[in-house]
Amino acid sequence: MHYLLGKTIKERRNMLHLTQEDLAAMAGVALRTLKSLEVGKGNPSINTLQKISEVLGMEVRLEVRKLDN
Repeated sequence: MHYLLGKTIKERRNMLHLTQEDLAAMAGVALRTLKSLEVGKGNPSINTLQKISEVLGMEVRLEVRKLDN
């Protein structure tokens, strides 16, 4: 999951022609945090994801489902 999240963030950032530094500054998150996310590491808070997604024009959704056993 983290890999897909990071890949999506990086692809959208590149589509908008933003550097990692630009996005981190615009979202108010640490550059180190953004770099970790883009390579599928770290455990971002919902607040961090919301800040990044707002700059990227994306939406964060949390889905909880019961698994069939």
